[in-house]
Amino acid sequence: MIVVMRYFILLLLLVNPTYGESIDITSFANQAQEQRYRHLIDEIRCPVCQGQSIGGSNASLAKDLRTKVKELILEQKTDDDIRNFMTDRYGDFVVFKPPVNKNTIILWTMPFLFLLFAIVLFVRNFKVKKQAIKVDISKARDLLK
Repeated sequence: MIVVMRYFILLLLLVNPTYGESIDITSFANQAQEQRYRHLIDEIRCPVCQGQSIGGSNASLAKDLRTKVKELILEQKTDDDIRNFMTDRYGDFVVFKPPVNKNTIILWTMPFLFLLFAIVLFVRNFKVKKQAIKVDISKARDLLK
């Protein structure tokens, strides 16, 4: 029975299909356009794959967005124009560095508020411990008398 299981597992390993996909090959007129393309596809988040850029995603929407970024670069659009195009279509979520506006103000201020809260807790805790040490020292002096 164990021998049959081994052959079955070996057969599954040999029949396992490959899920790799081909790499997009893009050609540009100059090196600067290619660098802009690489920078932008790493900066734009895939709406389908959470937390992954369109440059690292194999989703069909990510492929379409890479094609659109290439088209916009070839149309001589600026990086800001391309980012604005993507955010107008997919919202602020599509860029890894969202703009500061009324919808994202909480996102930008919360780290500072948490830091301020942590500092207040630290100072308060330090003062309480300092007072406890003073009380302990005064009790020790009373015992020594």
